[in-house]
Amino acid sequence: MISPAKFYPEFDGAQVEETITPLARYDGDVTALLSRPGPVDGTPPPSGEVLTTARVWAGQPERYPFQRLVRDAATGIVDSDPLHGHRDLFDDPEEALVQLLERTEARLGSFHARPLVAALNRARVRGVLVGDTPAERYTDFVERSLRSSVQEVSGLELPVLTDVTRLVLRNAAESTREACARLAADRDQIADVFGIAADDRLVSLGSSDGDTHHHGRSVSVLTFRSGRRLVHKPRDVSCESAYRTVAEVFNTRLGTSLPCARVLERDGYGYVEHVESEDVSDMIPGFMRASGELAAVLYLFDARDMHFENVLPTRRGPLPIDLETLFHQARVYTGPVPETPGNAHSVISRSVYGTGLLPLVMSGRDPESGHVDFGFLGGQGSGVAPFRSMLFERPFTDEMRLVLRSGTQEERSSVVGTLSPEETQDIGEEMAEGFTRVYRAVAADPGPWADLLRRVAARVRVRYVHNPTALYGQALRMTAGANPMDDREVYTALLKRIAIPSRSAGHEIVRSEIRQLAERDVPYFTTAATGTALDDGDGNPVGVEFAQTPLERALDKLRGMGEKDLALQRTLIHSAFASRFPDNHLLPASAGTGGPGGRSRPRGRTGPAELAGRIADRLVETSLPDRFTYLPPTWIGPRVSAAAHRPWPPGVLGLDLYTGRTGPALALAASARVLGRADHGELAERVFSATAELVRTIPRDSRDMDAFGWSGYTGSASLLFGLCAAGRLMERPDWVEAARDAVPLVTERIAPLPSEGTALDVVDGLAGVLLCLSAVGGPAAEAATASLTDRLLTALADGGRHPVLNQSGFAHGVSGLIHTLVRVGPLLPEDRRPAVTRTLHGLVDGLGRFHVPEEDNWFSNTATPRSFSSGWCHGSAGIALALNSFHGLTGDPGVLRLRDTAVRTTLRNGFGRNLTWCHGDLGNHAILTEISRGAGGEWLLPEIAAAEERWLNAEVIERKNADTRSRYAHTSSLMVGTAGILLHLLRRVDPALALSLVTLTPGGESAT
Repeated sequence: MISPAKFYPEFDGAQVEETITPLARYDGDVTALLSRPGPVDGTPPPSGEVLTTARVWAGQPERYPFQRLVRDAATGIVDSDPLHGHRDLFDDPEEALVQLLERTEARLGSFHARPLVAALNRARVRGVLVGDTPAERYTDFVERSLRSSVQEVSGLELPVLTDVTRLVLRNAAESTREACARLAADRDQIADVFGIAADDRLVSLGSSDGDTHHHGRSVSVLTFRSGRRLVHKPRDVSCESAYRTVAEVFNTRLGTSLPCARVLERDGYGYVEHVESEDVSDMIPGFMRASGELAAVLYLFDARDMHFENVLPTRRGPLPIDLETLFHQARVYTGPVPETPGNAHSVISRSVYGTGLLPLVMSGRDPESGHVDFGFLGGQGSGVAPFRSMLFERPFTDEMRLVLRSGTQEERSSVVGTLSPEETQDIGEEMAEGFTRVYRAVAADPGPWADLLRRVAARVRVRYVHNPTALYGQALRMTAGANPMDDREVYTALLKRIAIPSRSAGHEIVRSEIRQLAERDVPYFTTAATGTALDDGDGNPVGVEFAQTPLERALDKLRGMGEKDLALQRTLIHSAFASRFPDNHLLPASAGTGGPGGRSRPRGRTGPAELAGRIADRLVETSLPDRFTYLPPTWIGPRVSAAAHRPWPPGVLGLDLYTGRTGPALALAASARVLGRADHGELAERVFSATAELVRTIPRDSRDMDAFGWSGYTGSASLLFGLCAAGRLMERPDWVEAARDAVPLVTERIAPLPSEGTALDVVDGLAGVLLCLSAVGGPAAEAATASLTDRLLTALADGGRHPVLNQSGFAHGVSGLIHTLVRVGPLLPEDRRPAVTRTLHGLVDGLGRFHVPEEDNWFSNTATPRSFSSGWCHGSAGIALALNSFHGLTGDPGVLRLRDTAVRTTLRNGFGRNLTWCHGDLGNHAILTEISRGAGGEWLLPEIAAAEERWLNAEVIERKNADTRSRYAHTSSLMVGTAGILLHLLRRVDPALALSLVTLTPGGESAT
């Protein structure tokens, strides 16, 4: 019996009924597929020579576990002898057969390992293996399985493994036979186009590294005796052929130097010139300008998937070698709620970033994991690989098992190599200039380019990528386990998981995906550039019609090209190159024209109110609708991480306060209140009205809320804080009430979490939630404050071993806990307050172990005891804020002296860093302002004014906001972006504005 909760944990019962259950009517497709016989009848039996070659090959010593069993299965391909009748194509037919066997071995190995480990373990548990050592018993398992079968030795039936093996062997044989027949028929044309003589025999059919599509076909690099190479593509190559026309037109009209490969186009397949990548390190500036020109062309033609494997660096320029994703279609969508035209997700997918040429960074979920870069112009990855690989533990023994482990980064070909941050951003400037030149030329005279689009579209079929290849790869790995290979029902159930990312695409395309995955292929779809019907790789209609043709979409895009769109594309280019590099440097007001990438205005011409208005106007101008109208409007920008070392790739802003749309909208609400700007308030109203409705109506058990998380700056608690704060600023008590009613969305996700491992800090943990809920208020928040405080105190009482105690700062350490407990203590029942007081004294005492008197400073982390910081998150400013809070509670003069030490350290080191609240000047300014308003803080006022004059005046802010090399300048986010600058300026315009990000104080009118 298949349990939906087990196989589809992402779905609730209603979603299973809506998305998964209807797919049962297609189960017969998989059954019929798995029941297909082996090689078609009529194929000649293999010769004795062929059988001998296969037998010798299969009997060689193992280089990896179970290799002899996999090779034994792979020899099944010779039963139909797919090279029969084509041996004259090969320089050495026996070597060609060995290559074919090795290709087949690689394909079978991808789904044999896990069932074979399970079979070995079953045989060991049954006690049927012979041998005195684990290694001897492993050898016995292999030898006996070769003599009889794995099934007989293990007791496992593995029917799906048998079926899929037979199917893959059949497909491999037929695709090989087809490729040989095509090559034999095409030798004269190949000689004409590529200059490879018809009698130049093959020495290699190529490896099996690429994905397989429509019945086991894959791209292969053919190598001839002369050393010449040729790429055989068993799919339509009309896009590669048409690109030659595109390149010639651009080179002629605009003086670009776009190289292109020679192509021989045949009926449904073709050949492409093999081009080697070349070292361009001595010509990087020119190469990057050419890459920008190519990016503009690919942007015009709505291209996708131009990552580092599909474009080659050559000394002639960047050369696309896989162009099947020109004129890419919109993603199939058949959901009940219509998608919003021009939504942010669509805009970024069709942007220059969406082409894949730019650095395309992907990080693991673990904050400590590394990242990989798939972009053509990306660099090497960093840190531990974010993807895990399957490895054998105790190999070649009967105690063997498979484990998933993160490994080291694999080196990839990289144009940028190991350039410094400054050099990387230099080449980003070059690319932006090349892109801009071609873009403006096209936009200035669109008529001829529209004609070119029509001319090219009339002759091409294009690939439609419905889901990322990585997602399909995950589905293939999941269905290669022991359980699915031993049970057809389980295999089919796991195949249906592809409906989860495709749930809004309709059952027809899911049916085709399931069928193709069942054959161990990556699903493949095509459409005519002038048509709306979707076909599978065989040309069979899928049953899906698009609303527009790819050509119509491209023409619409051309009509929308202009300076506003160009500004977005340039921002994405600069953002992609700046995404990996923190920016910790400001130039003071006296520094003249300022740093790279920015221009300063003459000093003193702009006041805080005027500058705030311009920044808010820009936020309004760059906002975009989300995918559906019921979702709050959003922005495109870097997907910021609270961990400074992680890259910030461009994306659509989420819902949280730290990095998401809630932050800019909250700043606009403050702008409406302080500046009286109705247009700023109108956008804030749209965001928060939609947010209020969202938290009112979303189910308590929503999987989306589970994925969002619950934390105080980056999760659902921050969303409620933002909604409540906006409600107070804009006098919308209904928003405040909605936030209060939604408190269980946060607390019900925390309640079942185990005590061990639950974060306690301000940014990611319970302390931040307590700050948010205490600000939101209301009965549910009051009850939650008491229970969460008890939970926090219990965790801190555990012998001082919690990791949060190893850091001194506010965001992730002791200082944040001190401030939080001071804040929530008065909200608790009288009998619980003594425990808070005891814990507070212990935390303040513990803070002392971080203090280094000779430095007049506190180090950030016990792991790095000589590392000092100055910001709110990890440094002296956050410590000053915590000590100020504790002094307000106790009046202890010793604490006051320590606070003032931290304040002086912040004044000395805390400005000239960056324009952020989290770890820069804005947060430090807010903290010093907070302290200055308390008893004995007046002495800080001239110091704050001096910092404003030197580091935070309009000249410095405008210059830094225009710095294309600063990743902070590209994000609209609140804690580290332009929305935070807006809020900072508004607080200076109206000192009564109490909204503070460093204390999570909402300000505005209080709600009853």
